[in-house]
Amino acid sequence: MLHFLSILLITVVFHGTNAEISDGTALTDEDFSNADKLTKKDIYKTNVPIEAVNGYKSDIRGPERDKKRFRRNGVSRPTKLWPHARIPYAISPHYTTHERALLARAVKQYHDKTCVRFVPRAAGEGDYLFIGKVDGCFSEVGRTSGVQVLSLDNGCMEYPTIIHEMMHVVGFYHEHERWDRDNFIDIIWQNIDRGALDQFGRVDLSKTSYYGQPYDYKSILHYDSLAFSKNGFPTMLPKKPGLASTIGNAKDFSDVDLAKINRMYKCERQIPDSLRTIASSPKARVSPIYAPPLWKSVNRPHLEGHAFYDEKEKTQKVCEDRITVCWWTQDRCLSPNIYLMMKSLCAKTCRFCT
Repeated sequence: MLHFLSILLITVVFHGTNAEISDGTALTDEDFSNADKLTKKDIYKTNVPIEAVNGYKSDIRGPERDKKRFRRNGVSRPTKLWPHARIPYAISPHYTTHERALLARAVKQYHDKTCVRFVPRAAGEGDYLFIGKVDGCFSEVGRTSGVQVLSLDNGCMEYPTIIHEMMHVVGFYHEHERWDRDNFIDIIWQNIDRGALDQFGRVDLSKTSYYGQPYDYKSILHYDSLAFSKNGFPTMLPKKPGLASTIGNAKDFSDVDLAKINRMYKCERQIPDSLRTIASSPKARVSPIYAPPLWKSVNRPHLEGHAFYDEKEKTQKVCEDRITVCWWTQDRCLSPNIYLMMKSLCAKTCRFCT
């Protein structure tokens, strides 16, 4: 029921745009076959900076009322990892055949080079990733709960952008947000667009992990030297000479990117050698392949909230959100069209019980 209501809420919010969300479909063998036929020109043809597509908003989205808390939600916590490296997904029907081929290529690379598995959402599976044309290029970092959105809009349909956003889904922040980044790059604050200053913060080291890897100028998650520039001058420069044109220009995973993913999900221990050659087969592309987990599955995280007294029902209740997408519509909590729905599903975000 909550899954249906969360879909209904998103659909109401984006009604009348190209971002209408439905249950979606899964990639097919035909999509993967088309992915194998893509040329370099097909894969890299857009070359549009993410900040331009997003209107200078971040491609990492989350609850806006408590940015400090959101920024500290690091992926070193077990609850932020996808259990057994398995990511159930559904894809919007609004993608073209070519766009589906690009998505399939990205998924195939994750399957070939890591133990992360994007698997079609099973009927009734409430926690899953929805990939659709919502509002630019964005994702939350790591696993949340309920319907989690990966937005890949028209300007985002380029292979490097897709695997970049999927790395956020898997559980990684931008490389230039590492806690130790000041040892490797200089942030030139006076050149940064005023509305984008928060894109150059550092992620709390106590809640994240480098997974034993060095700072990576070649990471698919590193922004380029002109990212969010207000005047055409660099906003960040590597301390190591000669790398200004390297950062932000990755076309695929770096070796360090892959090492981090595989260490995060203990991939070397998770998938036996006998199964590695199966990962590239058409059947494997739409099915999960993983060995039995080596750690206990964590319970689905609950949304915390303070207790309050319900005058109508004369009982003590906990103030909480019932879905994870409330932050999208927190500015419409009192809108007559969706007020009752927001009151029922987003009590905490809308502060209906404070």
